[in-house]
Amino acid sequence: MAAASYISNRIEYGSYFLGKVIRFIFLLLVIISIFSHTKTMAGYSKYQVIVFFLTAFLVDTIGQALFRGIYLVREDIRKGNFDYVVSKPLNSLVYSMFRLPDVLDVIFLIPLFVLIIFTFIKLGVFFNPTNIFLYIIFISLSIIILTALHIISVSLTVWTMESESFIWMYRNAVFLGLFPPEIYSNPIQLIFTYILPIIVIVAVPAKALLGLLTLQMVLMALAVSFVFFFGSLLLWKTALKHYSSASS
Repeated sequence: MAAASYISNRIEYGSYFLGKVIRFIFLLLVIISIFSHTKTMAGYSKYQVIVFFLTAFLVDTIGQALFRGIYLVREDIRKGNFDYVVSKPLNSLVYSMFRLPDVLDVIFLIPLFVLIIFTFIKLGVFFNPTNIFLYIIFISLSIIILTALHIISVSLTVWTMESESFIWMYRNAVFLGLFPPEIYSNPIQLIFTYILPIIVIVAVPAKALLGLLTLQMVLMALAVSFVFFFGSLLLWKTALKHYSSASS
């Protein structure tokens, strides 16, 4: 159904996809331009920094491809349609989050994977399958944290009718992950590790790929993903208890 909707509005969604590609290219050019004046950034080479950049875009694009439906929840609650959802024998959280996959972001993943493979070749990481395996594992953890952040957004919508501020705060914070975390001050690193864990989402998989992962990072990533995921589910259950239906 989502694909049919995109196909029926070719000019509109084609322009939207072109905008995604242009934004991606310009941000990549920013990084390339920086390295025209310096050889390293916080001790990282150009292609190592590009790993952070591509990882940030990969995780964010997967989130947008899967969870676009959360932007419709507020309108459902306002119109009373959410009453219909919670009264039926289906998981209202799963429905709210996965009801509208973004086909454009699914398509955008194709050139993104091509660039990731190209970067892997430049770095020579294909000769180290252990690092690639760890990268995939920690990307999975990143998606778990990303899922938790979207569950928090949906919960806030059900509870307060306000979610766009939180999710857009996350979307803007993702840009911090385009660069290695070492370029930021310690207070900023702490905030974006434990409060809004962009560094965990992006830097941990990237460092796993580059062979820079430490045991402390592994334990931290596991703890953050556990706390955020199960904490978000608890918040969802609490939000449902406080939900006032349109008929109440």
